[in-house]
Amino acid sequence: MKTPIRLLTSVLILLSFVTVSRANHNILPPELDGSMMPYDFSKVDSFPGVPDGLELAHISYVARHGARYLSSPKKVAKISSALNDASAEGRLSAEGEAFLSYLNAIADSTDGRWGLLSTVGLEEQRRLGTDMARMFPSLLNRGKVTEISTFVPRVIMTMYEFNHSLELKHQDLEIFTSSGHQNDSLLYCFDTFSNYRDFRDSGEWKKVYDDYVAQHVSPEPARRLFSEFDGKDKKLRDLTMEMYGVLQGNRAAGFPAPTTRWFTVEEYRQCYNASNLKHYLRNTPNPMDPYCASATAMLIERIISDADKSLSDKGAASDSTVFSGYFGHAETLLPLFAVMNIPGCYYPVTNYDLLDSKWKLQDITPLGANLALIFMRDADDVVYVYVRHNGRNVPAYPGAPDIIKWSDLKAYWMQRISSFSRPKARLL
Repeated sequence: MKTPIRLLTSVLILLSFVTVSRANHNILPPELDGSMMPYDFSKVDSFPGVPDGLELAHISYVARHGARYLSSPKKVAKISSALNDASAEGRLSAEGEAFLSYLNAIADSTDGRWGLLSTVGLEEQRRLGTDMARMFPSLLNRGKVTEISTFVPRVIMTMYEFNHSLELKHQDLEIFTSSGHQNDSLLYCFDTFSNYRDFRDSGEWKKVYDDYVAQHVSPEPARRLFSEFDGKDKKLRDLTMEMYGVLQGNRAAGFPAPTTRWFTVEEYRQCYNASNLKHYLRNTPNPMDPYCASATAMLIERIISDADKSLSDKGAASDSTVFSGYFGHAETLLPLFAVMNIPGCYYPVTNYDLLDSKWKLQDITPLGANLALIFMRDADDVVYVYVRHNGRNVPAYPGAPDIIKWSDLKAYWMQRISSFSRPKARLL
């Protein structure tokens, strides 16, 4: 762990870089941070309210962890190693020396916090919990909250910070949480199912992705770091993508936003498009992914069974489960939302040049992403569902009514699961 003085020095170095950078360059567009873009509260809609004749009955909530620091030192170390080697051989440009110092400052500022929620992420979850408590006071005034999360600390902390805000507003809630490997088959399916994990590690998608990077990603951002470079453009493109992988996380970590000092807007966009494609190929049902639909089916079935159990509970409100929560990762939500066919989350395509106009990570699973299913019941005990994706009111699937019968939505989801006639994922 770095000393407070060294940490402060690193932060000051980062600020000095951005001060110089902003004097001559522009901030890069936040939407091009892709999967590392923090939650955009400016796009949140107000809840339209419960229609006459209906009453709130339950909420199911599926969420990605909030904004975080870089998950590990790997990206920083890979670029730093290449730059240190070049520096020792006298092949580093002035920009390369500056970027190496920048990387060192990021590493020092993140030391001891790799992968943890940042202050940005903590505030996201506090606000999301507060908004939930504010929108549905009659339902959340009392009753049980039952939630599960993965074993990863940032996900657990996301769940707890969200709950803290719920409890601040509604202190009669009884909150029951479960975190750990016992939830892997539901929330960590991308690693729990061996054939799906193997596909994500080394499936045929890799050649498609590598070809896309070779055709669309400029080697120039990395090339500018060297006064001379005797390697191939492929290595430069790989380093460019590693540079992007570091810079795209700055805003989420609470560090100064990346600027055009290191990338032009178009160069940064090229890297975003490649990253967008990689997530699409590895984590959603598409012509190349044979496993993720069956791997995420268990979570859909769990959401259905939990909701049905809560809706069938005729006991006193204080004994009822009024809120079911499921906290995971982008890799949890991407296949789930695609199989559910949440608008904008499923797009079967083989012309990958068109992908970025139809399927956008920053809209589907930004940091703090969530799906809220708002259940309402009429006097005849017929249940309806209202759907909110990332705080925006959406139909349950393209062409669905704004409010849909729960029986119809369940049937649609089960039909979607069965329509993906792919090999079953194997549990480890």
